[in-house]
Amino acid sequence: MHLSVAIIGAGASGLCAAIQLKKKLGLTSFTIYEKSPDLGGTWFDNKYPGCACDVASHLYSYSFELNPDWSQAFSPADEIREYFASVARKYGLIEHIRFRTEVVSARWDAEQNLWRLKLNIAGDNGVIKEVDATANILLSGVGGLNRPYYPEIPGLNDFKGPTLHTAMWDRDVSLKGKRVGVIGNAASGAQLIPELVPITEKLVVFQRTPNWVLPRNNYEHPNFLKIIFRYIPGVQTLWRTILFARRDLLFGLGAFRPGGIISKYATAQFAKLMKDQIKDPELQKKLIPNYAVGCKRVVLSSDYLPAIQDPKTVLVTDPISRIDEYGVVTADGNRHDVDALVLATGFVTQDPIGHIDVEGRDGLKLKARWGNDAEAYLGMTVSGFPNFYVILGPHSGLGHSSVLTMIECQVNYIVQMISTQLATKTLAVEVRPEALQAFTEKIYKAMETTTWNAGGCRSWYKNRSGKVTALWPHTVFWYWVQTFRPKYRDFKPVMKPPRSIVYHILTVILAIGLLRRYTLEKIAGYWISY
Repeated sequence: MHLSVAIIGAGASGLCAAIQLKKKLGLTSFTIYEKSPDLGGTWFDNKYPGCACDVASHLYSYSFELNPDWSQAFSPADEIREYFASVARKYGLIEHIRFRTEVVSARWDAEQNLWRLKLNIAGDNGVIKEVDATANILLSGVGGLNRPYYPEIPGLNDFKGPTLHTAMWDRDVSLKGKRVGVIGNAASGAQLIPELVPITEKLVVFQRTPNWVLPRNNYEHPNFLKIIFRYIPGVQTLWRTILFARRDLLFGLGAFRPGGIISKYATAQFAKLMKDQIKDPELQKKLIPNYAVGCKRVVLSSDYLPAIQDPKTVLVTDPISRIDEYGVVTADGNRHDVDALVLATGFVTQDPIGHIDVEGRDGLKLKARWGNDAEAYLGMTVSGFPNFYVILGPHSGLGHSSVLTMIECQVNYIVQMISTQLATKTLAVEVRPEALQAFTEKIYKAMETTTWNAGGCRSWYKNRSGKVTALWPHTVFWYWVQTFRPKYRDFKPVMKPPRSIVYHILTVILAIGLLRRYTLEKIAGYWISY
């Protein structure tokens, strides 16, 4: 039996899936469709100054492809992208990637048991070519950190100066010597702002909600440490395990349960730590949050708070009412004139498949199926959509550890499902609705007592109705247990259809006819010869 696989995205998810299909199944009938001109996913798209990972480098890498040569404890974006590029080259994935190719839609063909894709291929001259493709299995590795979120601020398009977004940074635009306004101060903003302070004439930071800020204990990896990681067996694996276990253990002990001893202690200690770094009492009131630690993603930065206190920086906490051609007008009536605007407003995270129009059985649209409350069994698959998997889908993001661990768990699960399909000649599999419903109910029940749900803040973890749909509410270890082996009883198989009764009757009639003809010819030949 032959199965073809289409993978959307050449980021961490898509590359991991492709590698394991080759390694574990020997499958090479897969194609990776990547909308960008190069691989790397979010690490290709995000090019703003200071862009780096807030997860330790040795944990933000594949467990099967450790990198002893990380330059820093928290590596910059360009180095991370090069890591994924080197892995892709090693496993021979480049020949499988179709760059500048955007998947526009995917429709399930129930008669043929395959997905029919509509692709837009961008040429060097800017001309878009529309192409059709098919695949038996569709894997989405779209991810949630590559589609910029633009705030709904009146007059945003009226501003005359350059407007940049951290997720679509234009390196040709110079901000040197300019008055720059930055809207947003979470992870991207906190990395960018310290880079802008030395080069700008004035920096105006517009803050909606303060963030918990912890020092990022970053340091250069000395050569002797790289040698140890490379040549002494097990050391790098042990270090990675320690990094992982520390985060998972803190979660398991209740660090992300508001009202618990550890959560209260962490909140008090973080507040004291920030207070010690912020000298101005008025700034302390503006910058120290009043919600539980972990409710929003904690900002790791050793230079953000000093940058905010720089004489060239102005922190504005009044809500933005509108933007005009010269700058930003806040609710108190003040207008802040700037020469350039930077939107550090993050990403569209509540739409796991982005713009792609996915249509399952009986014309069911995935976006209509989800509405505002996206859900997927184990964060991967949805009833009504056979042979379709979403890597890092609903309920499978993390707020306390590295998502690459989740990606590996999900890819391992998907590869087992495909392996079983090949072994049993199953044309399609689809999660049962009752299994999806039971899983979703358990997830929301477990999420009720977490800091992400009950920590007292707004965050991108929540959808518009206030439900936390982006995150997994347990430890990563427990997710590994849940995905270690598929529960096949939770799926409906579509087997290779048996031959019909008419086919068997016709076969018997044909066989009898041939037998009689052969026998008569033998008898006739016997009499003629004698």
